[in-house]
Amino acid sequence: MLITKVVIVKWHSSNKKWYESKGYIFTKWKDEFEVNVEDLSDGSTALVDIQCDNCGEMLRNIKWKDYLKHRYENNKYYCHKCVMQLFGGEKMRKTSLINSVSFYQWCYDNLLKELADYILSRWDYDLNVDKNGKVLSPKDISFCSSGVNKKGYWFKCLDHPEHGSELKSINSFINGNGNIYCHQCNTIAITHPHLIKYLINKEDAYKYSFGSHYYIPMKCPDCGYEKPMKLNVISRQGFGNICCNDGISFPEKFIFNMLDQLLNKNFTLQLSKKDFIWCENYRYDFHIDKINCIIETHGLQHYEEVNTWKLSLEEIKEKDLDKEWLAKTNKIENYIIIDCRESTMEWIKKSVITSKLPNLLGFKESDIDWLKCHEYACNNLVKEVCDLWANGNSNILNIANKFKIHRITAINYLKKGVKIGWCDYNPKKEIEKVVKQLQEKSKIKVICLSTDKVFNSIMEASKEYNINNTGIGRCCKDKQKTAGKHPITKEKLRWMFYSEYINNKGEIQK
Repeated sequence: MLITKVVIVKWHSSNKKWYESKGYIFTKWKDEFEVNVEDLSDGSTALVDIQCDNCGEMLRNIKWKDYLKHRYENNKYYCHKCVMQLFGGEKMRKTSLINSVSFYQWCYDNLLKELADYILSRWDYDLNVDKNGKVLSPKDISFCSSGVNKKGYWFKCLDHPEHGSELKSINSFINGNGNIYCHQCNTIAITHPHLIKYLINKEDAYKYSFGSHYYIPMKCPDCGYEKPMKLNVISRQGFGNICCNDGISFPEKFIFNMLDQLLNKNFTLQLSKKDFIWCENYRYDFHIDKINCIIETHGLQHYEEVNTWKLSLEEIKEKDLDKEWLAKTNKIENYIIIDCRESTMEWIKKSVITSKLPNLLGFKESDIDWLKCHEYACNNLVKEVCDLWANGNSNILNIANKFKIHRITAINYLKKGVKIGWCDYNPKKEIEKVVKQLQEKSKIKVICLSTDKVFNSIMEASKEYNINNTGIGRCCKDKQKTAGKHPITKEKLRWMFYSEYINNKGEIQK
């Protein structure tokens, strides 16, 4: 019998949709809320208390998913002892106090045949050996045996033979507190192989699942920055704010690299409640403990009304004042705002030099490699676009289509790349090239039917007879009969596209 009626659950990304469908109202991430046990998902690991429906023994802290797995068809739950008495059969009941029942027999007595076959086929006969060297089979051991050296028995993986055999506790499995499935099949090496590139120790890929809460040393594959991270965080949002990806604004990456040159990573990016409790409602761009300083990079939305921004200018300014007040009341001595309304090297450089930072950190303009800051702030897509250009693909439209970006965005990326030295894009030359191509395309041969003279283009014909080129075009398209007069004979001139003239030569009357 299920004793627990209500459990406490925290909001997180994997359960939000489920509980909202059950009528619960979302508050904010990691908030605790009460859930009726009948509303728990089948895979929930929430702990519940159960009373044996036969003997009345209390079974505490049973995982909900394990309760569902071992619950009988009549929705009753029995302790291990009662299971043996009620469902073990007459022979098992007679011998339970002497020899118990084998693990092999227990599987077929209590599990579906397909599941029992699968579990028993994973038994590793090479490693399951007793202290006397005897090879043990599932028929040789009790279903409640503690295992080889009291640590469980070895089970191999059928799906991935390269996975090493794992020790599993049969006793905990039978009592509903464990499983005999391959742990490595749930690691990121199998489920999220794209995350392996971030791991400094590649063997961690076979130790942790994508939902792991352990901090693991990681490294950005592009910029090389190292930091410990949780896999459940990186699997949701990537390497994070420090990585040189598109998730960070240009100003933040620019200031990050500048501080890195000065302080060698002795600063905090995205200061939050994990650093200070008082930061519960806000995040600050940078914090330098050495000088007790917070640095905020303010984009255009902090100075002007930006229609595409979700907050109004008034709301943003109110929030900025609240953040500054909160920091100063919590003994932050230096609160510096860097004007980054323009995401350019020159603008941000000037904003930094004219701020209090040079005095606080004791550096001069020449101490910073500003081009390096700019290069770091340019995201990976910029580099890829420039590399494609440098390798001979000089068609802007093709590049934009390849990366699914706007043509103007591709041009801006190439302009940034020129400053860094990634490509030799010249906007003036490209404009000239495009104009020339358009002019070439516009050259269509025409013939003056009145004089039999052929011209390479309408423009050439209009200059020859001092005629408006629009009239010649309209005449060629049969929208008017003649265009212009011969300068000597004053004869009205008739025109035709030369290609049509060739195709219909025999039908044309002059």
